[in-house]
Amino acid sequence: MRYEPYIQYRLSQGDRPEWIQTSLMVYNYSGVLYILRTFNDTIVEFRLKKERDYIRSNVQVTLYNVSISTTLPKDISPPVFWNESEVIETEVENSHDLGFEDWKWYRFHVKKVVISGEYLIRVKDYHVIKGNMDYGHTMLFDDPANPLNKGNSFSLYPISIKIQDARIDNERVLKGRYTKFYPPTKTVVTGAYALNITQPFGKGYNILSILMGTLIYTFDASDGKLIATYNDGPDLWAVGILDAQFTDEYGQYKMEVEHEESYASGLVLRSFKIARENVKGEVSFNKPIAKAAYLFYASLVLLGLGLVLNIKASDKRGGD
Repeated sequence: MRYEPYIQYRLSQGDRPEWIQTSLMVYNYSGVLYILRTFNDTIVEFRLKKERDYIRSNVQVTLYNVSISTTLPKDISPPVFWNESEVIETEVENSHDLGFEDWKWYRFHVKKVVISGEYLIRVKDYHVIKGNMDYGHTMLFDDPANPLNKGNSFSLYPISIKIQDARIDNERVLKGRYTKFYPPTKTVVTGAYALNITQPFGKGYNILSILMGTLIYTFDASDGKLIATYNDGPDLWAVGILDAQFTDEYGQYKMEVEHEESYASGLVLRSFKIARENVKGEVSFNKPIAKAAYLFYASLVLLGLGLVLNIKASDKRGGD
């Protein structure tokens, strides 16, 4: 959720209001790439259901107070994935970017946006499958019986990345705004990667350049469920979210202002529910009828883990 004391702190440090976001995403809708900046709450739910050799995952991303922007050739109109009744403001301008003067800039300020999608998780290796594409290992959980380890392949498409480090913490209690995550926890860090995302028309307008990205996930080591991450992964790529950056504003405030390093930031698990009432004992993804809800928040700097994600967002609209 949006946390006003954190926003006021950032403003006091000289930041502009449009720099303080709860999520920043690049979304592919009908072949057109959009940048989504969310300034109020961002809520993501995954509903999981076992179907023989697969787990079917339905994901819904709900964004409040969103700036949606894109740059397109003048003969292509932006397809709409939001409810027109939610639009507060629309801006259209001719592009001033060198080599793209015949393109147009679009920005839509929308009260609420919902993105939904579906994909499969293959049980034998927990890979994300959509159509004939294997995106790599799910970001939603780590199988304690066959855990992710250093050197393992993590993602396959659209980028191939291996795991650089996997560490168990048996001491620290990790705090969220509404809950505590008790040890053991496990943090998985991938190797660095570079990625350019361009609008797929003509010579391609640069939407986002990741110069040296790193994927970081923290799991509950006892049952494997994801409890925090700063970024996207195969589960979001499969539904068209090509890049995402998240910040828990409450956790970020605790770390930056109150210097309490025990708080989780990024995407933080808010609730995890098993649909069957007769499930007993330890909650596990091996009992897979479940719903997990996360709050997503955006940041360019990974604080608390001591790791830096170097990302350059190439949006020529001056922060729109």
